Amino acid sequence: MLLVSVVLWYVVDELYTTAYVYLEPKGFSIEDTYLLHIGTLPPNSHEYISRNDDEEKAGTDLLRIVDRLRLHPEVEAVSLSINSYPYNGSNTHTSVGIDTLSSGTVMRRATADFLKIFRYRGLQGETPEELISLLTEKKTFIAGDNLFQRDYGISLESFTGRDFYFGGDTLNTRRLVATTHPVRYSDFSSIYGSRYIFYVIDESEIAELDERRVVYYELCLRTRSGTAPGFEDRIRQDFETHYRSGNLFIKGIQSMETVRHRFQLDEMNELRNYLWGVGFLLVNIFLGLLGTFWFRTQQRRSELALRMSFGSTRRQIFSYLLKEGLFLLVLATLPALVIDHLLAINEYNSWLNGHYLEAGRFTLTVGITFVLIAITMVAGIWYPARQAMGIQPAEALHEE
Repeated sequence: MLLVSVVLWYVVDELYTTAYVYLEPKGFSIEDTYLLHIGTLPPNSHEYISRNDDEEKAGTDLLRIVDRLRLHPEVEAVSLSINSYPYNGSNTHTSVGIDTLSSGTVMRRATADFLKIFRYRGLQGETPEELISLLTEKKTFIAGDNLFQRDYGISLESFTGRDFYFGGDTLNTRRLVATTHPVRYSDFSSIYGSRYIFYVIDESEIAELDERRVVYYELCLRTRSGTAPGFEDRIRQDFETHYRSGNLFIKGIQSMETVRHRFQLDEMNELRNYLWGVGFLLVNIFLGLLGTFWFRTQQRRSELALRMSFGSTRRQIFSYLLKEGLFLLVLATLPALVIDHLLAINEYNSWLNGHYLEAGRFTLTVGITFVLIAITMVAGIWYPARQAMGIQPAEALHEE
């Protein structure tokens, strides 16, 4: 029971940390959102339009496509961004500092409607629209409240309204106008390890982009609530006729759920295999423990019969067996607690939010382990004891 308790605690702790991270608030929503892919005609295409330097740039064509998408009756919002949409393997990193504090972070840059599409929320309850209104001024930005949490254990909210410097350059500053709920990098990245800043890209900057650079921009949209299924198929039919400008066209569309699935496919497969392995281990543990108490109770049939012949009731015998089993479990759990604590101190268990050992987490996982073993033990005692108490005492003693 000591060995089972230690092994089971380790498994429970692993499952707890995995579930804790997976179920943390994401800080964004991908419901009814889509990622569209921009393509450009090759120069050797007969439809390719050659342009002089003083003519409209490809960025203007991109903005024209965005404006047409905004007019679609089923579309709520459209945005352009760089390395910003959720479940995106491409990132832009920077450092953000104020006074003597500095932290590395992922930088998200997009047009304002990006916040509406992915439903970012301010820490004080600001809606995406309110956050957008705060970002209308030049040189402003927002960030997750956990920006300094990992390095300094400080909430960012108290720094709202102050100027921060970027990339270690004290002359490159922006003013923090709001803090938001932390935005996670993915379903398997904890809040503790996911930090971001966001600022708005001016559409006038996008208008000056050439064809080599516009393809690096991400085009995202959100459909209106209640949009009928099949939006992808319906809008795909209009790609050639409505959503083409200059040498640019929309070459594909994916729901963000599909993007999420593909981005996390390896991690999901790894998690699935891990859970199968853990499940197999748990089955063996429970069957072994169940069989041990089952066999132990079955071997004591004559003892139970003798107790009944001396006037013990079935309830008294059953209570006696359970108390005995729980007493054995408590005796095994006490040294198991010491071993579990040593494993956590020496960092052999799972890392979570910068710690291997936390009082609340340790207490919870130990409690779950105790309850699981107790349930298995009760099952191993109850059924054979019930069978043993169903026979006559004289018959049991005679068989013995």
